[in-house]
Amino acid sequence: MLRSVAFSIAMRQLSGVDSLHVLEENARQHMHTLKIAIVGPRDGAPVPAEELKEWARERLPRIPPFRWQVRKIPLGLGRPVFIDSGPFDVERHIFVETLPAPGSEEQLDEVVSRIASGQLRRDHPLWELTIVEGLDGGRVALVFKIHHAVMDGQASVRFFELAFDGGSDDPLGEVPAQPEPMPGGGRLIRFALRSQGRQVRQLPAVTMRSLRSIRFNRNLRKSGAPPVVNPLSGPSTRFNKRLHPERIYVDVTVPFAEVKTLAKRADATVNEIFVAIAGGAVRRYLIEHGELPDRCLNCSLPVSLRQPHELDNFGNRTSYWYVSLGTDVADPVERLAAVQDSLNAARAWAQGDTELFAVWQDYYLFFGKMTLKSLTVIENLVRRPLFNSVVSNVRGPRELSVVGAPVVAVRSMGPITRYLGLNITAWSYLETFSIGMQSCRDFMPDLRRLGDHLRDEIVAFSAALG
Repeated sequence: MLRSVAFSIAMRQLSGVDSLHVLEENARQHMHTLKIAIVGPRDGAPVPAEELKEWARERLPRIPPFRWQVRKIPLGLGRPVFIDSGPFDVERHIFVETLPAPGSEEQLDEVVSRIASGQLRRDHPLWELTIVEGLDGGRVALVFKIHHAVMDGQASVRFFELAFDGGSDDPLGEVPAQPEPMPGGGRLIRFALRSQGRQVRQLPAVTMRSLRSIRFNRNLRKSGAPPVVNPLSGPSTRFNKRLHPERIYVDVTVPFAEVKTLAKRADATVNEIFVAIAGGAVRRYLIEHGELPDRCLNCSLPVSLRQPHELDNFGNRTSYWYVSLGTDVADPVERLAAVQDSLNAARAWAQGDTELFAVWQDYYLFFGKMTLKSLTVIENLVRRPLFNSVVSNVRGPRELSVVGAPVVAVRSMGPITRYLGLNITAWSYLETFSIGMQSCRDFMPDLRRLGDHLRDEIVAFSAALG
């Protein structure tokens, strides 16, 4: 059941990861994600937009993060806080669009691209919903635009479970009668100083954890363990440049059974197969443009740290592994082996202290303001990105419905940041495996070709595995 949290800044302070999503956002770098539910027809007809709006008015404000407003600490002295806005005007968050005939998937992708190209407003809770009518087959799309500080991939699955029917048996909370009082600047500064004081007192323990992790990794290296992929080790490509505001999104949906069959044949996990397929598709795309580098591209792979008792906390509970995409390997099976080796190495090195990276991110003044800005300077100097892309795979919710109509597909679009201009995120749901790709339109105006190559790679894997 969702927790009912009384007003307490300390209980709603953003984590270090959440804070960076807020504080790094600018006109070029949008820090929101898009989650898309495709609603099938009900009794042979599309669900009317007004019914879906009524569902949104009643259901969404009862989910706490959909009421949260962000408030920065004056002078940047600490991590921001979320304040519960209580009752609010849901109509400000809901929009309706109608696709012209024929209502194709390509037309929907263009609408999603446009939605992704603008920032969320900060003067009310950080989400929007666009109801897109006119999809072929009597379908309607619900396009949720949600700030990444509010929820990561696993928290987004929990949102779907709570917002839609069939996902969860947990009862929803009620909207508070009044908003939480908005703290003044002086109170926020005092809170930030107390918070920083607590972190300073904890610094010796965190430092000891770091030293133990360093010793663990040193011993791992001495034992002959395979090396991990290091930041800045990949080449620069057409999508590793300073971001532009206009985004492009493309979805590729394939039968989940195909991906699971490949994994079973190859004695691999779905995640390993997906990373290898993504690497092969990127390889094909760059070859097509005569731009395949000699060095292998890498990716940042989000890894959930969320425990079962943290399901309703929302926010981000994620660490990241750097993993090879195997773009220097033509054969699909050999590429899969390279990807598996890289994933195994990352997994082994992470055993030293899986939470340490997230802990250091809470030291916002040191990690956020100094370390990340230094890394950005390094990226500018060496003209290479920390890593080339994000590749993420999320197991979606169980079967959902809304106002009596089935949800036939669930899709996702993850963010791109700094010099990382390509995100490939897959969500599995029922019998579908939906792969959402995002880049800047200036970088990859033909992003749909990358989608074609994803399908080509699935065919190539199937042939290679006999």
